[in-house]
Amino acid sequence: MSLTTNSRVAISLVRPVSRAIDWIPFAAVLVATAGLAVATGDQVRPYNLAATVRLSALLLGATAGFALVDAASDATAATPVPRWLRQWTRTVLAFAAAMAAWGVVFAVLASRSMAGTELGFGGYLLEAAVCVSAGLACTAVVVRHRGADRSAAVSGAAVLLAVAASTLFYPGRVWPLPVEPDWAPVHDGWLLFAPIPLAVLAFANRERHRQRR
Repeated sequence: MSLTTNSRVAISLVRPVSRAIDWIPFAAVLVATAGLAVATGDQVRPYNLAATVRLSALLLGATAGFALVDAASDATAATPVPRWLRQWTRTVLAFAAAMAAWGVVFAVLASRSMAGTELGFGGYLLEAAVCVSAGLACTAVVVRHRGADRSAAVSGAAVLLAVAASTLFYPGRVWPLPVEPDWAPVHDGWLLFAPIPLAVLAFANRERHRQRR
């Protein structure tokens, strides 16, 4: 199919795919993170803001992978729409929803932060985008190799959270505050890492090779 045809097909897929996606885990995390943001109260301290927006990014990234699980994958495999286009439609929808939800959480916290707080929106936004795309990439790999059921999404989420937990031993080198001197160089590293999840998604979302009989 040509680029124009693919674009038209992708647009036509948005509505049915969005209905087919299991949004329940994502919605549960959204409610929890939004509630956590509100529960921080007024005069949010920089450390609490950082912890909440980062936890929200990780949890949203972990649950965004549920959107890649196609319970009817055996049936949809017989359709003329290629797998890569179906999976990328799911990926884009999940990424957009997760980032929008994260934006709501950040806005709530920013509006309640202490006067003079350095918000560091650009850096936190980059972290969130990488966390969400990494979560999607982890699940996409599992879905490709183990099949499209909820256990694949759980496995992908577990991988993301395990990797994130391992970085807690180096908080200043991975998760600095905006006022710390390492903020800019650390986020240069985040920017360099950002294409890796996209490359993994490109690999995992591609068409499966049919076995010859």
